[in-house]
Amino acid sequence: MKALIPFIFTLLICSSCLDSQSQEGRSSSKSDLGLFQPSTQKHYFVDGKTGLVVFHQEYPSNWEILSRPDYSLDSDFPTFLHLKQNKNGMKAFNTPIYQYVGFQNPYYAQMMRNNGLKNERPLISPMAFVEQELVPLMNREGFKFLSHREFPELNAHVEKYVAKTGLKNIEFRVYPTEWINNNNVKAIVFFKQMILHYDPALTGGEVMVVWNYQLNFFFAPTSIYESDLKIAMNADFNIVNNPNWERYQIQVNNYRQQQKNIIHQRTMRDLNNARDADHARYMDNLRGTYTAPAYASNSSHSNFIDMIREEQNVSLNGKTFKVNAGADNYWMNSDGKYIASSDQFYDPNRDPLYDNQQWDLTTNN
Repeated sequence: MKALIPFIFTLLICSSCLDSQSQEGRSSSKSDLGLFQPSTQKHYFVDGKTGLVVFHQEYPSNWEILSRPDYSLDSDFPTFLHLKQNKNGMKAFNTPIYQYVGFQNPYYAQMMRNNGLKNERPLISPMAFVEQELVPLMNREGFKFLSHREFPELNAHVEKYVAKTGLKNIEFRVYPTEWINNNNVKAIVFFKQMILHYDPALTGGEVMVVWNYQLNFFFAPTSIYESDLKIAMNADFNIVNNPNWERYQIQVNNYRQQQKNIIHQRTMRDLNNARDADHARYMDNLRGTYTAPAYASNSSHSNFIDMIREEQNVSLNGKTFKVNAGADNYWMNSDGKYIASSDQFYDPNRDPLYDNQQWDLTTNN
């Protein structure tokens, strides 16, 4: 948490660290929707790798909104750091998401640390986090703890999200606490926590969780605290997701699953080949006929390995790539990801699932 202190309060003083990387995310348009006040703006949260809008939110037009994507949890799907402020003294921002692995058995946890696990940390409750880490941090900045505050609408929003995911082994917690300083500036800090519970049957009987947390800070003079807080929370409740981004997520997840299946099939195939080769050598030794294979060249050796692994080479723009054998056509994008198809009339460039990328047909070697 010590490393978090300068990050948090530097944002309160200067927003340039977000401003320099948020040009795409700052694009906005004004509209007269009457959601918060007569004039509002849309702020677009943009994936920095594809240029796709992930979602947008509505804010008053006199609020300054900055954002930038963060890929610390997933190299393809960003979370977003944001800074919101206005001329009346309101400032709101969040921290990155910090993720850990926790074990119930301290001896097992120590063993995992000894084996290189760097983010091992026991699961902590929201109340314990506030007492141990947030109170000292806020006190050093001149804020005194007021109370834990319940938001029924926030609880309903979280419950609706959990029900939508349909995941039984994931737990979400949100714990808001309020604070005040001597200058009549009030603050609220939302401690947001997600806990993934693993089945002990999959971890050798050990109780294990993957958990993370994020802090959302909101500061405002007492005279505008409640009204501006309501605006900020309503914006979070009314996020508008981009359907194109949702299709892109499906595409990436399908590709990931395809790669997992290929790796699994390849592993099982290699194990079977190794078993069969051992058996053949054993039988040849019994017959006295075994000789070690000799390869005339590196090329023939490579072709032999490709045959064993059921791979083949394809070419695109003068470069050679290995793909899983068995299809007639292979379409590849600029990232080296490919789509295998034996349908001569299929073109992923016409497939709405892949409408945000260019796919080029490779040539078989």
